[in-house]
Amino acid sequence: MSSIELKNKVYKELESADDYLLEEILGLIDIESKKKEIVKIPDHYKEALENSISQIKSGNTIPNAEVEEKYRKWLYK
Repeated sequence: MSSIELKNKVYKELESADDYLLEEILGLIDIESKKKEIVKIPDHYKEALENSISQIKSGNTIPNAEVEEKYRKWLYK
């Protein structure tokens, strides 16, 4: 289907769309248009990430299975 055919089909569907669908479509368009934006990561997130990477490199980690078991015991006490 060509771009023009797709646009015509979308226009036709929009004419009968309810408010909910229109809001969903606008949300999708907004998300897609923001994909091209550059996101600035706050400094405190960068610091936390650097700290985490440092912990991983130094071997200061806990296996996921161990964490799950710990919380499973805690939840079902």
